[in-house]
Formats: sequence, C-alpha cells, structure tokens
Amino acid sequence: MAGQNPINLILEELDKNGKKFEYILDKILKAGVSIMNNTEELKEELIGFDDIYQTCIIDVNLSYWLEVSHGKLHYEKGVNPQALFKMVFSRDLFIKILKDEIGGADAFMKGKIKVEGSLSQGLRYIKLFRTFFKYLIKKNGLNYLTSI
Repeated sequence: MAGQNPINLILEELDKNGKKFEYILDKILKAGVSIMNNTEELKEELIGFDDIYQTCIIDVNLSYWLEVSHGKLHYEKGVNPQALFKMVFSRDLFIKILKDEIGGADAFMKGKIKVEGSLSQGLRYIKLFRTFFKYLIKKNGLNYLTSI
C-alpha cells in the first residue's frame, strides 16, 4: 500500500465497500465540486457548459446530478426532472471507468451505458471529468488516468 497514489486508494475503497459505495461516492463528488469551484483555472473550463447532467447507477439505486451554471458546478443526489442529459450504467461499470479499466466511449459503443440526450451534451459531460482528472494529475504528479 505504501507509495500508492491517493486516487487508487479511494477507488479501491469504492470498489470493495458495496455498502458504503453511496457514502464514498458522495464524498468524492463533493470534493470534486469544491475543487472545481475554488480553482480559477478549472472554473474557466466550466464556462459554456451550462446544463444539467443526470447520472443513474441502476444496480445500487443511486442517482445524482451535476449542474453547471455561470461557471459554477453544483451537485445533488436524486433525480432532476429538468436534466436533458442522462447516463445510466451499473456500479461495476462505473468503477471500471473510474479505474480506467474501460473507456466510457468503449462502454457506450458496447451498449453498456445507456444515454439520453444530445452528443454535444455527452461530450461536455465527459470533458468535465477529463478536466478534473487532468488537473489532479498535473498538481499531484499522478500517473493515473493518463488516457483520459
């Protein structure tokens, strides 16, 4: 465990703690939103992404949404009926994507991710995560998720 990067440790916890999955994911998302909203270079990346992005992890009955509005990111648990973009997938697939064991586009092409909404919304949603992880890699020297 020594020498392992913090992201891998968090993802291992997320993967092995089925009962704590929602709690751990909630903490990850809240931390990510806070970093995005309080880091000037990341806030600039949010400009022009105004939309509501819904995510549903079906096998654990978990839904959350992210809203980008005026250069700020907001996160809530639950379903937002105003969301025009929605992604639906399983817990295991979600973890595999986060661990970079499968790419989101590859999973979509194989029919493992169900998407409702436009292609441009989907690309913006993906860019939100790519921007955040690239920032973490740059700031922490992490070699994780380099293919994003």
